Amino acid sequence: MMVSQFSAPRILEFFGVTTAGSGAMKLFPQWARALGVQRAEIRGVDLPLSQGLQEHRRAVRRLKEDPAVRGALVTSHKLAIVRAAGDLIDQLTPEARLCGEVSALYKRGSQLWGHACDPTNCGLAMRHFLGNDWWPRHPDAQILSLGGGGATVALLVHLLTQADHRPQAVTIVEKRQDNLEHCQRITRTLGTRQMALHYVHSGDSSDCDQLVSKLPPGSMVINATGMGKDIPGSPVSTRAVFPVNGVVWELNYRGTRPFLHHARRQVAERNLIVEDGWNYFLYGWSSVMGLVFDVPITPRRFAAFVAASPAHAV
Repeated sequence: MMVSQFSAPRILEFFGVTTAGSGAMKLFPQWARALGVQRAEIRGVDLPLSQGLQEHRRAVRRLKEDPAVRGALVTSHKLAIVRAAGDLIDQLTPEARLCGEVSALYKRGSQLWGHACDPTNCGLAMRHFLGNDWWPRHPDAQILSLGGGGATVALLVHLLTQADHRPQAVTIVEKRQDNLEHCQRITRTLGTRQMALHYVHSGDSSDCDQLVSKLPPGSMVINATGMGKDIPGSPVSTRAVFPVNGVVWELNYRGTRPFLHHARRQVAERNLIVEDGWNYFLYGWSSVMGLVFDVPITPRRFAAFVAASPAHAV
């Protein structure tokens, strides 16, 4: 029996590492209802963090050839998808070309598009817990980003193209030389906007501890490594002391997250703002679902999306 086009599912694929454990798998039906999307389904696609890029390319090809799949949200593989299958993506938005990554794959007619949503979402998430004037009120403060992958690329692009204010300096610590070089290419393209940029090639927690200890008051430390969710551990040791009056941003919203718990133990002593990745997670999923299902994310729709996402109920 033929299935009517009006009852056929509209599938969003989720390119991740351990997608079955993601809160998105549980929340997706509520999110779809909040955005008014009918017949929507989600399908997890687990891809390796190493062992080459063949699986990434096969996943993009399958998505492109399956008419029921409307697009995909990409988490830990934003850079890898472009490296593996950039030639299969018909159109990359200016943000995707600049970042060299995609967080959203979506179809428009016969074409597959790729967009990098994270620079805008990074700014929205930071404004949520810092307000608009953190850096003017802390003119000597810096950002230390532990990890130099897609999340840090988004941070750089946001600071250099969208932000009204920026820190005095940004230091990026990354164990992969190719990721560091990618960050350097982006900053050469955009310029530094009088913001000092430092790159440290290391995956050693003692190096990270030392860099954290040297930060001025009011500085921000970000766990952008995926450690504590996709891979075990923390980029810093339990000896790390965060900057007084500073900010600690754990980009993971789930997992064991020892980095987050270590920071929370210092909240009172160091007068810290400690934020996890929950709001960044919501901004990311709402923006990608809007592109995949061609639904503008208005303030009213985003409010409905948040209301359908009880904090940490996942």
